[in-house]
Amino acid sequence: MSLLLLTLLGCDHTGFAFRPNVSSAPSVSDLGELIPVDVTAWAAGGRVATDFPDGIKYSEIGADANPGKHTGATAHFTGTGGSLCLVVDPEAVFWARSLASSGGGRYKYDDDYTDDGDVDMDAGLTAYYNGSPGVEMGNFAATYTDQTGASHAIDFNACIQSGYGGATNIHAGRATPEYCVVNTDQEAGIDFTIALNTFSLPINDSRLAYAVGVFDLGSATKCDSVFANNVDPECLFTNEANLGQPGGDREGIEQAFCSGAGAVNTYCAAHLADTNPPCKEPASSYDAGTANANDTGGS
Repeated sequence: MSLLLLTLLGCDHTGFAFRPNVSSAPSVSDLGELIPVDVTAWAAGGRVATDFPDGIKYSEIGADANPGKHTGATAHFTGTGGSLCLVVDPEAVFWARSLASSGGGRYKYDDDYTDDGDVDMDAGLTAYYNGSPGVEMGNFAATYTDQTGASHAIDFNACIQSGYGGATNIHAGRATPEYCVVNTDQEAGIDFTIALNTFSLPINDSRLAYAVGVFDLGSATKCDSVFANNVDPECLFTNEANLGQPGGDREGIEQAFCSGAGAVNTYCAAHLADTNPPCKEPASSYDAGTANANDTGGS
């Protein structure tokens, strides 16, 4: 009997360690209007997100006291008649360590997943949004009932993201940016809503910081002019973990990530003893493999 009691006391299946803690960060918020950033001005300005506060905003999402409440944020913008590129980047950075002897970036250290979060971005005409901005999250889904009484689901989401094999209606994962193009042809002056639905909050503080922006592409139909020079989408909006302000504890690892796998290895080696280290020691041996264009060297 005593052995059984000790066994029960030694097991914790409550999952309390992974449950979000309520903080001062809003669980549901509305960012107001985003004024589309002209891509020409974006390029001329050196692509610095904080220089365009009307079109690119930093904020954060927290946990609600009601664990069953759907959390997230909204923003809105006005159609220009052309194509608009929408981008959201949740904190912080994500990489997967590779032990392959060829190809890939060959990261030596494991990413600290506890500081990462995830939001899923949808967008569409505000008239189709069924949530209440700043109060309750919603989506762009509706149900049509035909003359026979049969119900049909209709999806008015205009932010279409593609995955492997051309699959649609997909979203990126942990700490990974999402982006899409919304065509506002014949919808100039019409209001659109962006819905950022929380998929997961960082385990370390239950506060998900992020940056979201809208870019006016003019006659272009892809986001290429936003991500010029083949910039990694993760490196478009920087330091989102500290709401765009310098000095955050994840600023250094993001800068290293944007410089290549070798820079990440070097940075991690120097910061493993930090109070809140951005990396973890690998659980198994590291195989540097053969250097190639994807590997920048490092320790």
